[in-house]
Amino acid sequence: MPNRRITIVLNANQTKRITVLIPLPSAGDASYSMKEHILTHARNKFHNKYLCKVFLWGGEEVLDGDILSEKEEEVLVSKGEAYIGPPKTRTRQNGVIGQVTVLANESFVHEDAIKQLNAVAELEGVHAAVGMPDLHKGDRFPIGCAIVSDGIYPALIGSDIGCGISLYPLGPKPSHLTPEKLASRLKRLDEPWDGDVKAWLKLYDIESETEFDASSLGTVGAGNHFAEVLSVETIVDAEACESLGIEEDNLYLLVHTGSRGLGASILRHYTRSDGNPYITSTHPEYRNYLEKHDHAVVWAKANRDLLAHRFKGCVFGSRGSLGATGDADEPVEDTDIDNTETEAAAAEGYAEAKEDLQKILDVTHNSVSPSGFQVDGESREVWLHRKGAAPSDQGFVPCPGSRGDFSWILQPLGNGERNAHSLAHGAGRLHPRNAPNLRRGPISQLTTTSMGSYVVCTDPDLLAQERPEAYKSVQAVVDDMEEFGIAEGVATLRPFVTFKTGAERRK
Repeated sequence: MPNRRITIVLNANQTKRITVLIPLPSAGDASYSMKEHILTHARNKFHNKYLCKVFLWGGEEVLDGDILSEKEEEVLVSKGEAYIGPPKTRTRQNGVIGQVTVLANESFVHEDAIKQLNAVAELEGVHAAVGMPDLHKGDRFPIGCAIVSDGIYPALIGSDIGCGISLYPLGPKPSHLTPEKLASRLKRLDEPWDGDVKAWLKLYDIESETEFDASSLGTVGAGNHFAEVLSVETIVDAEACESLGIEEDNLYLLVHTGSRGLGASILRHYTRSDGNPYITSTHPEYRNYLEKHDHAVVWAKANRDLLAHRFKGCVFGSRGSLGATGDADEPVEDTDIDNTETEAAAAEGYAEAKEDLQKILDVTHNSVSPSGFQVDGESREVWLHRKGAAPSDQGFVPCPGSRGDFSWILQPLGNGERNAHSLAHGAGRLHPRNAPNLRRGPISQLTTTSMGSYVVCTDPDLLAQERPEAYKSVQAVVDDMEEFGIAEGVATLRPFVTFKTGAERRK
C-alpha cells in the first residue's frame, strides 16, 4: 500500500510536531479513514490518548471520510479544544487590505501582536484594524483591538462574548477597615448562587434557559476576571466625577467578568466546520448568530450585576454595615426572597436588589455591533468588532490596571474615526501566562501588593499568572490615549481588595 508523508502538529503547543507516513486508501476500501490514521500516529507519538480532532491550517476540521489534497502537508491535532493558529486568509479580490493602526508610543507592543493585527487586516471585508495601547498577542487573534468590516467574524470576538466591566458604589470607607478584614468576609462567591436564576435573568428580558444559568450566573470565572474593591486616589476632573457620583473617601466595586462559558459554546458551534467563518447579511446563519450573540452580551451584564449583588451581601453582612466589627458574617443570601408568597413578590424583591446596586458604569469589551465609519472618504454602515476594547461612543469608561496598579476612569474624546470608536480595556498583558519570570519568588507573598492591597486567590497558578508584573503600566496606556487625543483621565482608583477565587483547593 503506498504511503504519504504528513507532518502532525500539536494544536495546544505548536512547537511539538512529528512527521509520519500515512497509508493511502486502496481502491474500493470503504472503511479507510485518513483522520483515524493521523490520530493513531499522534496518540502514539505524543503519548496522549485523548487526541480526537484534526484541523487544517486555517481552522477547517478534517472529518471522517475526508482525503487531504496533495498541497496539504501539515495538520494539527487537538484533545477537543478549538483550533489555535493563524486564520484562513480571505483577501479581497482586488488585493486591497484593511488599514492597520497601532495607537501606542509609550506602551510596549510585541511584534507578534502586530503580526496578528496585520493578518486580521487581510481578511475579506475588513476596512480597518486598530490596535489600542494594551494590544497583546492572543491564541489566534490579537487582544486589545477594534476591527471594522462589512460582515461578521465570530472568531474575532473570541470565546467570551459579552465580557466587560462594571462599577458600583459601596459607600464611605470606615477608618478602621483593613483589606484583610474585608477579604475575610468574601465567602462562597465561587459557589452557584442559591437564588432564583430565572427570576434574575427575567429582569434583563432573558426568557430562554441555558446550561450555564444555574451553575455560573453570578460568579467571577478564571483568567483575568476579578471583583475588586477600590478607593479614590485622585480626582482629576471634579465636574466629571460629580456627574458620576464618584467621591473621595468612598469605596467602589469594579467587576470584570463575562458570559461564563455561554459565549464559548456559541463560538464552538459556529467554528465547527470553519475555524474563521465570515457571516454577511446573506449568510443563512446571520440572524441566528446575532440573536445568540446579543443574548450572551445581556447575560454577561446580568452576571456582573448578580456578582455585585452577592459581593455586597458578603461585605455588608447581616449587620448591613461596611464598617461593622467583629468576626466575619456569613454572606446574606437570597432564600428570603425566594420564599416570598408569590412569584410577583419575588420578582419585585430582585428588582429592588438590582436597583440598590446603583450601578455607575457598565461597558462591554468583546462584541460586534453595527456602526457608522468613514471608508475611502464615504460614510458606511459597517460591523465593529471589539476584542478586548472598550467603547468610546457610550460615555465614561473604566480602565483597570493590574491588581498592583491604579485603575482609571476615562472620558472619551474625538469623533472615533482614528480609534474605531474604541479605547483600551485595561493595562494589557506584558508577559504570557507561561512566562518563567512570573514564577519567581514565593507564591505565598503574592496575596499582598506593593500598594497595600490584599488578593483573595486560592489557586497558586492563577496567582502567579496574574501577578502585577504580568501586565503593562496602566499609566503608559492612559498616556498613549491622551497623546493620541482619544481619551483623558478623570480619576484614579487604588486597589483595596482583589477577589479572584476563594474556592478550597484539593490536596
